[in-house]
Amino acid sequence: MRKAQKEELVAEFEELLREARHFVISGYRGLDVKDMVQLRRAIRGSGGQLRVVKKSLFRRALGEGERSGLSDYMEGPVAVTFVSDDPMPVLKEMQTFARTHQQLDFKGGWVDDEMLDGDQVAELASLPPRGDLLARLLASLSGPLTELVGVLQAVPRDFVLTLDALAKQREETAEAAPPS
Repeated sequence: MRKAQKEELVAEFEELLREARHFVISGYRGLDVKDMVQLRRAIRGSGGQLRVVKKSLFRRALGEGERSGLSDYMEGPVAVTFVSDDPMPVLKEMQTFARTHQQLDFKGGWVDDEMLDGDQVAELASLPPRGDLLARLLASLSGPLTELVGVLQAVPRDFVLTLDALAKQREETAEAAPPS
């Protein structure tokens, strides 16, 4: 590869890193071309872009900043998945693919301005979808409030029931008493 081609690739990786808020480094040793095409399509469909990278050039694109620590996760053949928006759909696709293709493994990543190792990326990918987490949060917040409403409604309800019972008791007493 010529020097000009290498510089173009580094510039392309730098551009991808600027545009992508999140990226995941994964190993793919043992995956055949058909599987890689399938993985690329799944990732593209969920909003990401998978690129097989030349490690030395990608390290150069990472630079010397806080992301440079990700160079430690670049062993063996690696692919980088770039994501501009929500990383969860892409991570879910990758994890679904990894269940049937053990050759794909998470090595590390950069998600929400934080460096993660492979285990942390896999754990993040196994979280329930955002909607489910919000529903659980809403249920846990609304439970005590529902109980409080029940308690607050019980006081006037019990007061009305007591007055009603007292009124019935007086009617029965008045009917049972002999006329004077």
